[in-house]
Amino acid sequence: MQIINSNSLIASILNNRWFQHISYWVLFVMFFAFAWGTHDNDYLRTLKVELINLPVKILLVYVVIYFLFPRYLFKEKVWSFIPLFILSLFIAAALQRITDNLIIVDVFFPEWGKVPTFNFVQIVRSAVNTSSVLAIPMTVKLMEYIANVKQRQQTLAKDKLEAELTFLKNQVQPHFLFNTLNSLYSLTLKKSEKSLEVILKLSDLLRYMLYETNVEQVQLHKEIESIKSYLELEKIRYGNRVELSLNIWGEQTGQSIAPMLILPFLENSFKHSTRGFNGQAWITIEMGLKENDFILKVENSVPDEISESPTASGIGLQNVKRRLNLMYPNKHELKIVSSEDSYQVVLKLKLKEQV
Repeated sequence: MQIINSNSLIASILNNRWFQHISYWVLFVMFFAFAWGTHDNDYLRTLKVELINLPVKILLVYVVIYFLFPRYLFKEKVWSFIPLFILSLFIAAALQRITDNLIIVDVFFPEWGKVPTFNFVQIVRSAVNTSSVLAIPMTVKLMEYIANVKQRQQTLAKDKLEAELTFLKNQVQPHFLFNTLNSLYSLTLKKSEKSLEVILKLSDLLRYMLYETNVEQVQLHKEIESIKSYLELEKIRYGNRVELSLNIWGEQTGQSIAPMLILPFLENSFKHSTRGFNGQAWITIEMGLKENDFILKVENSVPDEISESPTASGIGLQNVKRRLNLMYPNKHELKIVSSEDSYQVVLKLKLKEQV
């Protein structure tokens, strides 16, 4: 059992299992030798009596905490544990009675009259007296077990959360790559000179995704730079068909954010503002910092032919909502406002300061 969380010599001694067990038995014997010795002030005699009784008590304790607990109680076999525990206690009591009649009464208390060794009342009384030795070891063992269970539960919950976040984040990248490669394919068919520029921008984004987003948090300014690269790709893809307005404000120094968190909102705006349109779409993007609050506003036009809410669909957007709930519980606000000709997303995040 770890008593002190330290690397000091004193901590290593106090945390040593042998030291803890020996200390417990020494203190147990000394306590009861003193307690019983106050009857006639013959502490040496009661000390000898306790030492003679000690092997049975040690046997009982270790059978219970190292055999019955792990094999039955900790495996939720309660109805097997209870009778075996009672049986162990009465066996120890019977052994105690044998020791009392053959050694203790004859040697230390010859004036006492002997009661039959296996007298039921005496065995029950001996079982009650012997059970006192179990109080502290059983309590400590149960506390250790409960602490270990809680730690395992926390570890499993953390691993599950990390796995889910990794899965959600990794879904964003194929989604983005699918759209970008479609654009590149279209430009290549047209033999457009912009295809080379798309490849360079895509290369920068892939480098960021592969080497800098495999962490829980990234620097905010790096995430914003990746967003700028993405928007440049979309400008090349749509040309004059989309009127894009971008406004970034505030000083992005020292803050961190979950990677690939902003991109799905922008993808969604491009996807749905241009779906089925035959004129010019528009997208307005604002992002910035107010103290440690990151604010993102994305508004896009909606073609007349589209009646379905674009904010209600899309793998990327659903994933980012889930990631927000997992990574920023009670630390984010997401509002989606729709009208006849536009959709607006407003996200507010409480960011962490980088250490």
